[in-house]
Amino acid sequence: MAFLTIGLFLFAFAAVTKSKEQDNFYFDPAPMNTDVVEGEEVRLRCDVSNRKMISFYWTLNGRRLSNDSRRYQDDSDLRILRVDRDRDLGSYRCIATNVTTGISVTSTEAKLNMHLVFVCLTF
Repeated sequence: MAFLTIGLFLFAFAAVTKSKEQDNFYFDPAPMNTDVVEGEEVRLRCDVSNRKMISFYWTLNGRRLSNDSRRYQDDSDLRILRVDRDRDLGSYRCIATNVTTGISVTSTEAKLNMHLVFVCLTF
C-alpha cells in the first residue's frame, strides 16, 4: 500500500511540474510600435519563448481580429497588406494561450505610426 501511495504522489508531482514548465512562457519578440507608409505592407511580430502547446490571436482596440485577404495572421505574426488609415489605426495586442492549461498572456500594445507620402507636381 505504501508503494502505491508513493507512486501516486510521484505521478502527481511530475504532472504538476510538467504543467508549470508549459506555463512558463513570455513574449520573445513582443509586438512593437512600427513605422509604416499608408498603402504599404507591414508585419507585426509576435512569438513566445516556449511555443509548446501555444495558440495565438490578435486584437485591435480590444476586439479580436478575423482573417481576411488584406489583414491576416501569418503563423504568430500579423500581416497587413495595403495599410489603411481608417481601418488599421489603433492598439494591437498579441494573445498567446497555452491550450493545455488555458493560461493566456497578453502583450503590451503596439501601434502603427502611419506616414503619408505626398507627391508634389509642378507644371
